[in-house]
Amino acid sequence: MVSLIMDGIKTAVFCDFDGTITRRDVGYSIFHHFSNGRNDALLPDWKSGKLSSRDCLLQEAAMAPVTEEELFPFLDQFEINPGFPEFVEQCREHDIDLFIVSDGLDLYINYLLQRFHLTSLTVIANHAYIENGHITIEFPHHNKTCRRCGSCKGERIQEYRDKYDVKTRIIFVGDGYSDACATTEADILFAKKDLEAYCRMHNITYRPYDDFFDIIRELEREAVFSKYAV
Repeated sequence: MVSLIMDGIKTAVFCDFDGTITRRDVGYSIFHHFSNGRNDALLPDWKSGKLSSRDCLLQEAAMAPVTEEELFPFLDQFEINPGFPEFVEQCREHDIDLFIVSDGLDLYINYLLQRFHLTSLTVIANHAYIENGHITIEFPHHNKTCRRCGSCKGERIQEYRDKYDVKTRIIFVGDGYSDACATTEADILFAKKDLEAYCRMHNITYRPYDDFFDIIRELEREAVFSKYAV
C-alpha cells in the first residue's frame, strides 16, 4: 500500500453520486416518476438559485408519494458508470480517502451501493426514509454560510481540510449544478455535463472526463496513482 501522505501532502477524493457514479440522476428520476413529472416545474428556480436544494427536495418529496415496495424495485434499473469499482480499488491501494458527497438522499445511495457491493464507502448526504407513503427528508449536515445546498460540498471539503495539520490535495469529481460550491475548494477538478458548462461560464479550470477509467489514466499521469502500487 502506498502511503497516504506523500511529500507532506494528504490526498483525498470527494465524488458526487447522481450522474457521476451512476449513469443517470437517480434522485431526479425518482421524483420525476412518482410525481408524474410535476417536479420539473421546480427546476428552473433551483438552477437559478431562487430555490434552495433543501426547499426543492422537500417540495419534490411532498408531490411524489411512494412506498418501499414501489421505490426499491424502481431503483434496480440504475447502473453505475464504467470504471468506478476500479477507481475505488485504486484509492484503496494508494490509501487515499474517498468520500461520496451528494446533495441527494442516502436512502437510494446506500441501496445502490449495497447492490454493487460498495458498502465500505463513506457517504455524506441528506438523510431520508419512507414514512406514511412519502419520503421524509432530514438535513444532518450543518452549512455555516451556504444557503443554496442541502449539504454543501464545498463546506464538507473545508471541514476535511481543517482536520489535518498537513497540506491537503483535494480531487473532486462531479457533473452538475449541485457541485458548484466544490469547484473553489478542489485542487484537481474533473467535470462533465452541467458542471463543465458551469466551469466554462465562470472560467474555472477543470479536466473533462467521460468515465472513471479516464480519471484513473489522468491520475496515473499525475503520479497520484502509481501503476506499481503494492
